[in-house]
Amino acid sequence: MKSDIEIQKFVYHKIKGTALEQNVTGKLSDRGRPNKSDKEDIVISVLANEGCGQIQRAYVNINVYVSDQWNEDTKQWERNTVRVGKLCELCKFLFSIREEEYHTVPKQCSQKTIPTGVTFEDGHTEHFINNKLYIEINNE
Repeated sequence: MKSDIEIQKFVYHKIKGTALEQNVTGKLSDRGRPNKSDKEDIVISVLANEGCGQIQRAYVNINVYVSDQWNEDTKQWERNTVRVGKLCELCKFLFSIREEEYHTVPKQCSQKTIPTGVTFEDGHTEHFINNKLYIEINNE
């Protein structure tokens, strides 16, 4: 059986050095988002890790944070759709990662954009791209 830490490390190493990591302004982390960061961080967390038999199943979140942009016409912060769109494209490889005993099940994976609900000191807000992976692990 693989631990949460082992699963996070597997995903971390699949992202490390990719175009996704190279195109964000922040850090890749499997230990949580850096404190008070307003950069484009990539954060990996295991939501569920079940099964101790031959097949183990895990749900893993890979959240990519993106600052909103100021709309001069409406005088408010809005989702930066161009930037979010680019990063969503760069995340698509996550739905088909595999290595040895690990593999994602694409039809069980999802991607959506969600506001964080956080307002920073300068007033700006942000969204995050939530990539939810369903990973099966063969424990033969």
